[in-house]
Amino acid sequence: MNPARSLAILFVVAIHSVSATVETDLSSHGDATWWSANLIDATARWSVPVFLMISGALALDPDRGVRPREFLIKRFYRIGIPLVVWTVVYILFRLFYEGRIHTSWNPIAAILTGSPYVQLYFLYVLAGLILLTPFMRLLSLHGTKRLQWGTAGILLAIGMADHVISTFFDVGEPNAATRFLPLMGYYVLGFVLRDWILTRRQTILAWLVFFGSYGAILAWSAIGPGDKPWRFAYEYVSPFVVPMSLAAYVLLHTHMRTGWRFLTRIYPYSFGVFLLHPLILFPMRQVIGYPNTVGSVLFHGLVLPIVYTLVCTAITWLMLKIPFVRAAFGAGRPFLARG
Repeated sequence: MNPARSLAILFVVAIHSVSATVETDLSSHGDATWWSANLIDATARWSVPVFLMISGALALDPDRGVRPREFLIKRFYRIGIPLVVWTVVYILFRLFYEGRIHTSWNPIAAILTGSPYVQLYFLYVLAGLILLTPFMRLLSLHGTKRLQWGTAGILLAIGMADHVISTFFDVGEPNAATRFLPLMGYYVLGFVLRDWILTRRQTILAWLVFFGSYGAILAWSAIGPGDKPWRFAYEYVSPFVVPMSLAAYVLLHTHMRTGWRFLTRIYPYSFGVFLLHPLILFPMRQVIGYPNTVGSVLFHGLVLPIVYTLVCTAITWLMLKIPFVRAAFGAGRPFLARG
């Protein structure tokens, strides 16, 4: 689980490194630069769902035996404090560094949408899931495997239906209170699938599903309806990303059971990488330039994510040693020393 989370964070950084090039719609999304960015972005679409599935696999474990009150208090320090602190940090970043203070951008409205900055929506998703976790644990404790599978499947199907309806019929918008709901199926499936070690034949099938889904994302990007068809295919509950993510989860669980020492060492700082990387990535882009050629896209999408991850890892390592500051990185109560 730990090296898989580190790998997922690395791919999240890669998404943010090239997504602007994809969203810019260069030459009607048909030139080599756009396609190089699209190939990288589409490859990484499994990362957020897998991170959610790993979170569910751990949080829904009935053997942990933590009382609901103790669980919620612990998760408040783990997620609640970072949510508040980094919401403030990124609102100030947008207002003063990005110059939104002179525009009509409304920070209160951004908070109410549950997405005050590019990656912070994930904290709002986790907050909603955490509130329901003590109740969902009843499913993992008393529910049969069939009931667990059925519940997870229904929740994921609802999330996919919500995405289709909101995309093609322009109905409904996510907000801070509901943003977690479409992704709830991943959270439950993470627990349901957590002990599944693939056989050789199943491993081959899972890889076929992964690359088949990847190919479907690329195909939709090329021939799908709308001015920017990749937006539908890229969403984490799209009918293409769902099978890709499930395949990635069981493949990682099968292939990463041993070894991967480097990723394991990075894991304690992966949450800090998630929180910090936009503060380095976007200013650096202003300095070194926008990825608008094939070479620069490859550099931004394949090389710089590793650099950003290592830099943020080093900063997080240092911040975790500072009382009070460490709480902003989900390291527990502000007044307790680590260890």
